[in-house]
Amino acid sequence: MFIIICSSLLFYRFTLELWGKTLHGTIYFDLYEPVKKINLWTVILFMVLGYMNFKFLIVTIKSLLKIIFTVWVVIIVQFSPMGQIEQNVWVLLSAFFFVYLEVLLDINDSFFLLKDNFKIPKINFINSTFIKDNSIALSIFCLGVINTILSYYIVDLLKVITEFSLGGR
Repeated sequence: MFIIICSSLLFYRFTLELWGKTLHGTIYFDLYEPVKKINLWTVILFMVLGYMNFKFLIVTIKSLLKIIFTVWVVIIVQFSPMGQIEQNVWVLLSAFFFVYLEVLLDINDSFFLLKDNFKIPKINFINSTFIKDNSIALSIFCLGVINTILSYYIVDLLKVITEFSLGGR
């Protein structure tokens, strides 16, 4: 299990570096370091919650974070004395934390929905027991795959958003 979790963490770290490579030389590169740190702290919190194995606590924290972000963060930031740029950065970084944690928790939960007789033909060791025992590492790996896919489209998406926002003024 230790090798699998270390491998998934290394893979995830690599996918974050793909973002850095993709964003390098763009106006968005300044956001890369804070986003990378928040992503890594999110994964660490996910691992702590997952290895504690208290389902009720996880659901409570997930619900609390959802309420905090969707209601209170938006209200606090909206009515704070911060300037528009600081508000935008605060909401952006908060969104990365809350959404990534929720995605990790959802992926992890989906692994436990597998039927007990699930197995992949020709790869005998990948069965429902293996997946459930290593769900935390596999969740991090899946998020890494999502990051890899996003790294190929993120610059194009950001260009479209920038062009749209400049054209909309």
